[in-house]
Amino acid sequence: MSRRVVTVGNAMVDVVARVPHLPDRGGDVLARGGGIEVGGGGFRAVVAAAVEGVPAVYAGRIGSGPFGALVRAALDAHGIEVPLPAVPGMDTGHVLTMVEPDGERTFATVPGAESAAPALEGLRWASGDHLHVHGYGLVAPGRAAAVVDAVVALPQDAVVLLDPGPFGADAPAEALARLLPRLDWWSGNEAEARAATGLGQPADAARLLAGTARRGAVVRLGAAGCLLALRGAPVEHLPAPAVRAVDTNGAGDVHVGTFLARLALQDDARTAAIRANAAAAAHVARALPF
Repeated sequence: MSRRVVTVGNAMVDVVARVPHLPDRGGDVLARGGGIEVGGGGFRAVVAAAVEGVPAVYAGRIGSGPFGALVRAALDAHGIEVPLPAVPGMDTGHVLTMVEPDGERTFATVPGAESAAPALEGLRWASGDHLHVHGYGLVAPGRAAAVVDAVVALPQDAVVLLDPGPFGADAPAEALARLLPRLDWWSGNEAEARAATGLGQPADAARLLAGTARRGAVVRLGAAGCLLALRGAPVEHLPAPAVRAVDTNGAGDVHVGTFLARLALQDDARTAAIRANAAAAAHVARALPF
C-alpha cells in the first residue's frame, strides 16, 4: 500500500526582509538582505514529506497569476503532485516577512487564491493517506465546512493531523466540533496549545489535547524540541539538536510534515517526533533546501 502525505493547507509567496530590528510604528528600517521565496504551512509540510521520501500531494488552491506560477514551479521541483486546477482571475497570496538577527519572524499576510473554495469533491483519497489540515484554511466558515466534509468522509484508516497555526482558534466552532472526533493527531506550538486549551503549562495542554485526538498530540517548544503526548500515556519531552538559528520561518511546518512522513513510513510516534525535531532544527539553521 502506497502511503501518501496530503495537505489541504496553504502555499503562499514570502516577501522576506532581514532586518536589524522591527521598525517603530510609522518608521522605517534598512533591511540587510531579503528576497522572494515560496512558503506557507501546506507547502513546507509536503516538501518536508517529500524530503523523507514519501509521495506527497498538495491539495490546496493555487492562483493563476505570477505568484501562483512560482508556487507551482516550486512544487514541481520537489516532485509533488498538484491535482487541483488554478483559481481563475486570482493570484496566490503573499506574506510580508521580517526576520530579525536571532531568527525570529514577524508576518503580515495578504490572502489570495489559497483562501478560495477548496474544490475537494473530485479528489480520490487512498487507504493509508496521511492528511495535513491547517488552521489557516478553516477561518472562513464556508471553506471550513467544505474541508471538514472531506475529512469526515475519509477512509477510517486515513490519518488526520490538525496543525492549527496562528488562526486555528478563530475557526468556526461548528466546524471544529465536527472535525475533532476524526482527528488522529494535534500538532502546534506552545501559544497555539494555550489558545486551544486555556492551559498555561505546555504539558497540561498536551495531555488535554491528546485526550481529544484518537492517537495523541505534539506541542512544539522551538529550540527545546517538543512534547509528545500519546492518548492515555505520560507526556514525554523530546529535546531537539542544538543549532544556531538563522531563520525560524517555517520550522513548525517542517516539523509537522516530517512527523507525518515518518508515520506514513510506519515509524512509531516517538521515533517520528525525534526525526521531526532534527528536521526542524536543520531548517532553522538553513541546512535544508527549502
